[in-house]
Amino acid sequence: MRQKIRQFFTGNYNLLLTLLSLLFIFRPYEHGGIYVGIWKLFLTAALMLAIFNVHHVKNEKIAISVLAIPSVIFTWMSVFSQTDWIMQAVALSNALFMGVCARSILYNVITKARVTLETLKGAVSAYFLIAFVFAYIYLFIESINPGSIAIHEKIVNVSANPYHYFSVMLYFSLVTLLTIGYGDIVCIQDLSQTACVIEGIIGQFYIAILVARLVAVYSLLSNKDIFSSLKNSKQKILPKKS
Repeated sequence: MRQKIRQFFTGNYNLLLTLLSLLFIFRPYEHGGIYVGIWKLFLTAALMLAIFNVHHVKNEKIAISVLAIPSVIFTWMSVFSQTDWIMQAVALSNALFMGVCARSILYNVITKARVTLETLKGAVSAYFLIAFVFAYIYLFIESINPGSIAIHEKIVNVSANPYHYFSVMLYFSLVTLLTIGYGDIVCIQDLSQTACVIEGIIGQFYIAILVARLVAVYSLLSNKDIFSSLKNSKQKILPKKS
């Protein structure tokens, strides 16, 4: 039991994937300040794990660490003040930070020579990060251009309850990324429509390219193992030269 717990905490993506899943499941909605504060703590923990618990390239780790500073500052400023410019700063800084993290994780996953459970966890973590990135992008677009997105055929005021709006946008982002498209949330202006289409394209190509890459690596390694076993068998069968 202790060994399993130790393996869980030492894995590169175990905690990050767990926290990202919990952040989506228990997103703020209409809850009060204490609940939002706890959610922000989990978000901050996820941001820290995305920096220090993942094997980024040195230059990217420095860039990600620098981007994390305004992200954390504005995230906690929004707990005490929910003015438009602070929410815009939160959306922009978090989208930029998570986007760079997702890119670095994907690079790490795709260039790995072996397909392991840890590789798959990294791929899912990057997928969640992309969903968060676009949720913050939708929040930013709506805050600078109100009326860009309609929820149940109604325009929602972001300033009235930004946490509830972000929760809905996170749901919308995952639905778009998965290319489900229920139609309960609709982009009605150019900028939001463009972002929605880009996310849909990423969702399609993410699965296709990543699966193709993982299958190719797995097949290559399988062929190498078969070739190696055949070579060993041949050496055992053939008589040794005197």
